[in-house]
Amino acid sequence: MTDLGTSQRPSADDGRAGDGSAPGRPAAPDSTVAPERQRSFRLWPPEISWDAETLATRARAAGAALTPAALWRNHRLFTIVACVSVIPRVIAALGFKPALFIQDSFSYMGEGVHLTPLAQLRPAGYPLLLRVLEPFHSLLLVTTLQHLMGIGLGVIIYGVLRRGGSGGSSPPGLAESRGLPAWGATLAAVPTLFDARQIWLESSILSDTLFIVVLMIAVAMLIVRPRPAIWQAVIIGLLVSWASIIRGNGAPVIVVILAFLLIMRAGWKVITACLAAFAVPLVGYVLVFSAEYGQLNITNSTGLFLWARTMSFANCAVIKPPANLVPLCRENQPGHPTSPAPAWSIDALLNERTPAGYLWAPGAWYRHDAHPGINAYNNKLAMQFAERAILAQPVDFIKTVGDGVFLTFFATDRPTDYLSDHFTVAPHVTTLAPYMQHDEERYAHGDSNTHVVQPWAYFMFLYQLPVWFPGWVFFLVTMAGLVLLIWRWRGWGKFAGLAWGVGVVNLVVPIAASEVDYRYALSAVPFACLALGLACIRKPGAGRAAGDPTPAGAAD
Repeated sequence: MTDLGTSQRPSADDGRAGDGSAPGRPAAPDSTVAPERQRSFRLWPPEISWDAETLATRARAAGAALTPAALWRNHRLFTIVACVSVIPRVIAALGFKPALFIQDSFSYMGEGVHLTPLAQLRPAGYPLLLRVLEPFHSLLLVTTLQHLMGIGLGVIIYGVLRRGGSGGSSPPGLAESRGLPAWGATLAAVPTLFDARQIWLESSILSDTLFIVVLMIAVAMLIVRPRPAIWQAVIIGLLVSWASIIRGNGAPVIVVILAFLLIMRAGWKVITACLAAFAVPLVGYVLVFSAEYGQLNITNSTGLFLWARTMSFANCAVIKPPANLVPLCRENQPGHPTSPAPAWSIDALLNERTPAGYLWAPGAWYRHDAHPGINAYNNKLAMQFAERAILAQPVDFIKTVGDGVFLTFFATDRPTDYLSDHFTVAPHVTTLAPYMQHDEERYAHGDSNTHVVQPWAYFMFLYQLPVWFPGWVFFLVTMAGLVLLIWRWRGWGKFAGLAWGVGVVNLVVPIAASEVDYRYALSAVPFACLALGLACIRKPGAGRAAGDPTPAGAAD
């Protein structure tokens, strides 16, 4: 990853300067120069070897590129912007203590103290990080680390877009691309650095920031090294595997990763290594979960969430479920209206019951059946009903998902409930239940709810009013990225397609599997911005490809 964001000034490494050759001509071969890659990796028998001197040289070069003087000289605009983005994060940390909570936060803290037995509701990828930080008993440490991750996301986006080509591993014709100018790469990072909802997410005890960072590192590695070495493919596979147990809907990203490797003709060894590195840890997690609960899965809630999603359209007159699934029908749920809503009813449209309303209702079917609670038995029943509903009403399911995507772009900007990720005066969890206080006490040695601290909270309220990434702009960025990546497919369109595909998976899969929740959609924003930036990189012209001596710092 030291390739990201380094200076693009001509050097002996790219054969354009420092070798005494004329501009536009390749450097004369030097038999004394070692090859760029002097490392090897073999799965079986296991072998990893590398040139320590080369690694030390690269480490020194990376360190030199990250000194304050080098950053100011080569990346002045972004350095200023990144430093300014620290200010609202500090204000958020001072204004909302000990951290922002929703109901999920407390179960994460409880699992962060005891990872085993594995939780049935959510996978343990994020509690694994909390467990590492647990000896410090500090929620401020957790949120500070997440704020650094948020800034790191901006750094990766900027670095990838400025880097452009990736040397010998790039396809022909792209190796000498310079990337975007400083202002363009900085602009692509701005939504991640400054969006108030992104800062809200980082200030919360939630898994989403870690999820985004892990996937972004994997995507950045592939863009920098589109034909990775086997050891790099292993790291990418491990990252996607970890993302899959941070948030259960992360697993489909591997399809996008493997498709990109196939398109780039990375080779069967690389693809196999990436797939194996993804599958082996995930299978191990599934086996541990199966040993504890008798279910080959990573949670016992996947079917329940999908069942709740089908409540938006399921019609048991069409589905015709067997007797054991009839209690799962929408009309049999507590609080369901006894008569259909009047035609063209605005009130019915605005107050339509959400999937979460069905899932967490006090009298929901799984709370009082033969095996009450979230467990393998009820998860299996819920999955059977959901599968039948989707197969019987595929058009209604697609329409429901489409409606959710539309609402994500155009109806989630100004509400102030936690589903739209805004800072509020009152805590999102009004009163802490005894189990919530217990989980917080065990993890952080405290039991206080989120409370505002003035004047910092007031400053954050003022900040979030004008500084946010509107949903309609998110839509334009996503669509513009799609159009440009198709138009420039033979150039940087393939790379843009990788980022765009990961973003779409992060956007659509949670809506299809659960419900519309903007904090899930936020995980698609950095990838959409990265995709548009990559699609805007042009192939070098004849003069540029031959070796333009203009330093990258001049673009700042």
